[in-house]
Amino acid sequence: MLEAAKHFNPPKLVPTAEYLESEFYLPAESGVLHGLYEFYYTPYFLGVAAALDDPDTFEVDLMKAAQVGWTYFMIGVIFKRITGQPMPIMALFAKEADGKAFHDEKLVPTALANPAVGRLMDVTTAKKAGNRWNHKSFPGGFLKLVASNSPGNVKSTSSVGLAIVEEPDDTSDDVKGQGDSIGLLEERLKRYPGAKMLVGGTPALKGLSKTEQRLKQTDMRVLPIACHECNEKHVLDFDHIHWHSADSDTTQPHEVYGFALPETAYYACPHCGAVWDDYQRKENIRRTVYDAVAAGDPLRGWVRTQPFTGKAGFLELNELYACLPGTTLAGIVREQLAAEKKAEQGDVSSLIKFYNQKRGRPYEYQSDLPDADRLRDLCEEYPELVCPAGGLILTMTVDVQHDRLAIIIRAWGRGEESWLLLWIEVAAATGTSDKSDPVWAELDRYLFGTYAHAKGYTLRLSAASIDTSDGSTQDATYHYVRTRAKRFGKLLAIKGSSNIDAEILTAPRKLDLNSPATKAAKYGLRLYQVGVTKAKDLVHSRLKLTGTGPGRMHVYKGVRSDYFEQILGEIKAPSRKHGGKKVYQPRAGVAHEVLDCEAYQIHLARFLRLHLKTNADWDAIEAELMQSDLLAPADMQPVLTTTAIAEQAAPEPAQPAPAAPMQQADLAALRRMMSGDDP
Repeated sequence: MLEAAKHFNPPKLVPTAEYLESEFYLPAESGVLHGLYEFYYTPYFLGVAAALDDPDTFEVDLMKAAQVGWTYFMIGVIFKRITGQPMPIMALFAKEADGKAFHDEKLVPTALANPAVGRLMDVTTAKKAGNRWNHKSFPGGFLKLVASNSPGNVKSTSSVGLAIVEEPDDTSDDVKGQGDSIGLLEERLKRYPGAKMLVGGTPALKGLSKTEQRLKQTDMRVLPIACHECNEKHVLDFDHIHWHSADSDTTQPHEVYGFALPETAYYACPHCGAVWDDYQRKENIRRTVYDAVAAGDPLRGWVRTQPFTGKAGFLELNELYACLPGTTLAGIVREQLAAEKKAEQGDVSSLIKFYNQKRGRPYEYQSDLPDADRLRDLCEEYPELVCPAGGLILTMTVDVQHDRLAIIIRAWGRGEESWLLLWIEVAAATGTSDKSDPVWAELDRYLFGTYAHAKGYTLRLSAASIDTSDGSTQDATYHYVRTRAKRFGKLLAIKGSSNIDAEILTAPRKLDLNSPATKAAKYGLRLYQVGVTKAKDLVHSRLKLTGTGPGRMHVYKGVRSDYFEQILGEIKAPSRKHGGKKVYQPRAGVAHEVLDCEAYQIHLARFLRLHLKTNADWDAIEAELMQSDLLAPADMQPVLTTTAIAEQAAPEPAQPAPAAPMQQADLAALRRMMSGDDP
């Protein structure tokens, strides 16, 4: 009877803030602060709690400093759902190790400190069915902890009522070719009425930060704090921290701080100049928030700077807002001076960390590359798909996306000077994983087409490559390369190397037809690993060159406008995922297929040994073009424009061999072919 009565008298929906201060206990493992949760130490989270309770808000995003008490607030939000509003809950971490550490060090001790949760969700064993470390069941739902680099972890759950993302900047951008991990999680919310998403993280580099990108889509709330002297409000900023310096005539400079005296640090109100010490700073924050609550402010003191459309964003939550024990102005100054000292010596990693974890802001890494507008101004007057006078060899590279092919055709001349002839994306009807999709026949037009030259020659592609790194489209791409190999000899199946020190061109593994160990080998293909880091280095270094001559990259006027943004779509900068090493990282929200294709172009140029050719070699190539043009059939029509290509009738497709592993006759033929010299 009692169980039945529960269905007719569901538990009252208690506001998040009320639940935390009346029922949520911090464990002894949390440090100095344990016992019943108090917003006295985290008053800024009252606004976040109110946003989570707002029925018009379906997403809450925070860009924050590291030490503001976020993790235990997040656990409190989870426990509130478990005890009063049970639902499927999924928390996304960058790596499995991060999720395991959260479970062992934070979740389990906190659950044990909250008996009401412990009675509903067993955390004492890792072997019980439905109760593994990464999957905890409770009446009415479950808590699932997943890693961003495993698509199965996210996709195995059909619907989620509360989705949490920890440190979005560290999550995977492309989970084994199946898309962005956060995007996969968002799909799970669409099937649960009233679902909410909670995202919290410290940002990384400006322009690369997914946290920063998400905040731009919100109402971007800030928390102005009232001064205890003038009562004027402002957003707390590190620019208002000051300190005294020692007398340089009588004092020996400190090895790190110089003449600065961090222990004298104070905060100055930008309106009246009043000095705040640490006690006054914290009291001003508490007074501002509590006054807003008493006045009935639904945002609890936070102020929207952009229109609200269902996404509540909280930013500028830096360490100056921290009201936790141990946070001091002197400590902040010491860390700032130490980071600036290292930066002066050439190591900016500590300064990046200071900006991210203390200021709660993305660090703006300075690149010496020209911007997109500057590159656009350098475009030249020559027609699309018509090779300029200096170009003698054509190459094509293809980047395969799920719904389209990205294609670049480039002409090469002496000294690896090159001219862009085409940047285009061809949409797929049923998806590029479908071998029968018309997109592959469309690609044939470019692969087997002829192209006009400014001097009247007719050219064909000398080599082409197609990226096969996407696991879901590999069968289709391998099938394409294999079935065109006899008609087009130098068509390479390629894959970008994960080794940042890999050379641009390395010999592919020897093909063992008797014991194929890879999917490429089963198709009778040798897979070329491209040293994309060094290739992109070369592309970006050549973007700085102007005029004509060796290494110059030319682009025609009228090229699709996104070419320039995409070739700058990645920045080589220190990465916290790679221990501070400089690696290429995609700009948040910017495609970068152009950069990938141009890097593959460098690989093809190396494959054709263009960098080793002498003037005599180029003379011979040009003479051969002149001779072949004289012998060409009179009715041969070169491809002139993308419009002309689109209007052509589709060529008769080659009859493909089965997509399954090669038959014995095919194997025998390939062995005979492979017995000669491989290019």
